[in-house]
Amino acid sequence: MKKLLIFLVFISVLTSCYDDFRLDNEFSSVAFSSADGGSNESGVLWRTVVKGEGLKLDAGIYLAGILDNKNERWADYELDPALLIGTDYTMLPSDYYTLSNSSRFVIPAGETVGKVSIVLDSIKFLNDPLTTKMNYAIPFRLIETSEDSILSTQKTQILVLKYINKQEGFYNQKGNFKTIGPGGEILNSGNISNVIKGSTIYQDSLEMNGSMNLIGEDYKIKLKVNPDNTVSLEYSPNLNPDNSPKNIALDATVTSSYVTAWNSELAVNNDKAVASSGYYPDSEGGQAQSWGNYGAPSGEGSENWIQYNFASNFFITSSEVYWMQDGGGVQLPNLSYLEYWDLNLGEWKLLYNNNVVNGVPVSETDYGVINIGNAIDKFNITSFDIINTNKIRIYCTSPTFTAIHEWRVFGTPAPTGYESSPIASIVENGPNTYDPATGTFILNYTVNYALEDYTTKVSTEMVWRNRIRDGVNEWRP
Repeated sequence: MKKLLIFLVFISVLTSCYDDFRLDNEFSSVAFSSADGGSNESGVLWRTVVKGEGLKLDAGIYLAGILDNKNERWADYELDPALLIGTDYTMLPSDYYTLSNSSRFVIPAGETVGKVSIVLDSIKFLNDPLTTKMNYAIPFRLIETSEDSILSTQKTQILVLKYINKQEGFYNQKGNFKTIGPGGEILNSGNISNVIKGSTIYQDSLEMNGSMNLIGEDYKIKLKVNPDNTVSLEYSPNLNPDNSPKNIALDATVTSSYVTAWNSELAVNNDKAVASSGYYPDSEGGQAQSWGNYGAPSGEGSENWIQYNFASNFFITSSEVYWMQDGGGVQLPNLSYLEYWDLNLGEWKLLYNNNVVNGVPVSETDYGVINIGNAIDKFNITSFDIINTNKIRIYCTSPTFTAIHEWRVFGTPAPTGYESSPIASIVENGPNTYDPATGTFILNYTVNYALEDYTTKVSTEMVWRNRIRDGVNEWRP
């Protein structure tokens, strides 16, 4: 009997604790959810609608402190543009959407969530190019409620909206390519097997990143699904690459026909600031300040050269040389010109390719006089059409000898393979189709290159795999 009494007391205590757990809190409150939908910003919720799957979504609040809601409850709100000050978001135009209730969230009896439906205008919203990115927002602020309080830390929410099309997502791609020379010879071929991403750019158009696995992120194609499910293709240049010409001389090795004992070949690409073309001290901190050929065995008035050698091939676009002269044994050149190593012929060639010297176009007949400039106290700049090479030289002659303070050469890395050359265009070979039932693209196209006379034919099948929407991974059924 004693054990039974202890057991009953124990059950009574547990029941009392459970009843305490099941009871409502003394106070109730309402608040917006802390979910961010992938924005990673407090108080900012990213939401995405899918074109063709409905342009309707809900904004909502939740009820806290009430376990079993037996009454209808509410919270009034206002749209507060001030919440967008200092953010990257813009107020969604009022004629782009309608709200099911323009001022109040209602929490029905039996529920703990109150919703307001947002219906987006299928014409205005979808035809605004800014709505494919997280640009437009509806800023909500709770101002009054039927409950005891509004949670102070979650009384506002910036709801940011965009749309995607059904084709957006990641694709499993399999296919093949064949690179063909101008005479029809096959230069390279291979298979393609990778996962690529298609991003909505407008309505039923996508931009595919890295469509051919040998190219990388800079190689993009725009796909437009037409009403008959044929697909139009267009090359999409990368608008934000860091491929502006750099001073590639900084990493070059230097050779020359002759260097004076107190000068150095290394002086011309040390990137030191130059104040004038005048004579500098022989050295500064042990470093010679210029290259010169004073005393060359070939004698006064002879032609000498200095050369950059690069570890790999570059597209070179300009040369800048800062001459040194002392008014005596070292003078400004009366003849100077550039040569480059022709990778195809394996020989040096005069670099004349629509040259512009110090802003003035020059003709090939100008060579033999002054052709890369001999202005003092400044860089003499020669720009030209792109040259693909791994060596470049300056030849220079004066009545005596010549010298250079600094020599810059600007360029970008040249492709390391056929298919990584800069692209000019993409031409459809057909058929190019989209199957909405399976989410499959069949693509056939030819890649034309900007600086080459060969082309690459590509045939691929891309099958939709998954997409990430509002921070959630959605997989193909």
